[in-house]
Amino acid sequence: MNRLLMAAALIVLAACGGVSTQNGNGTDKEGLNGKVHKVQTLIYNAKSQGNETVKDGKPDSYRETDFFPKEDTRIYNAAGQLDSVVSVVDAVKYITVYAYRDGNVSNEKLFQNGELLTDRRYVYRDGKLASTIEDMYIGGEKTTNEYPVDASKTEYVDGNCIEHGDTERDYVVKDALGRVLKESAYSEMDDYLTVKEYTYNEKGWLETCVSSDDNKVSYDYPETDDRGNWTRMVITLNGQPYGIAERSITYYE
Repeated sequence: MNRLLMAAALIVLAACGGVSTQNGNGTDKEGLNGKVHKVQTLIYNAKSQGNETVKDGKPDSYRETDFFPKEDTRIYNAAGQLDSVVSVVDAVKYITVYAYRDGNVSNEKLFQNGELLTDRRYVYRDGKLASTIEDMYIGGEKTTNEYPVDASKTEYVDGNCIEHGDTERDYVVKDALGRVLKESAYSEMDDYLTVKEYTYNEKGWLETCVSSDDNKVSYDYPETDDRGNWTRMVITLNGQPYGIAERSITYYE
């Protein structure tokens, strides 16, 4: 994959998993305890060695299936808001920088090796996201698009938020804390439906992911720091070692 295509792919991923669609809370501390300053997450493949699960090299950057957390460095401001995210993919450095107004994300810029790729402005009405205005820079050309929020695609049932996609089989169910409980994605090209359901432990950390293709992913947290945040995650797929994630966390105090 060349760098131009990689940049385009990252833009799409950011659009899918960026700011919360309703109130900008997608950039909060994500359940971290304490006055967090920086979180660096590293991911590894895993294998069994005796009675232990150990690292087994780095995963492929372009893997088709992915049950890892994101490998990046996240920096938070003193108010607990996400200030920036730094990641490196195929020797290319990406930095996302956030700005805030009235507690909501007002601007999000994505840079590739120091050059601006996207510049998003978020417009709110009555405290809710109304539209996103995006400038995109690829190949020396700038394009601008506006994406109004379609309120008809969001509904609330039993305290959960359901965000509908382009078809009735495309949707995401989130609880009151914004955690994904269920997601359904349909591919018209392949006529294939994938459904995933998630559970969380008493600390709010991801515990299982069960998909419609009979895969079950489990997440365990054998190590935490003195603030109660996990620093080591062990991932198993259908009972077999899949991956390890390690977090290094620094605090303001």
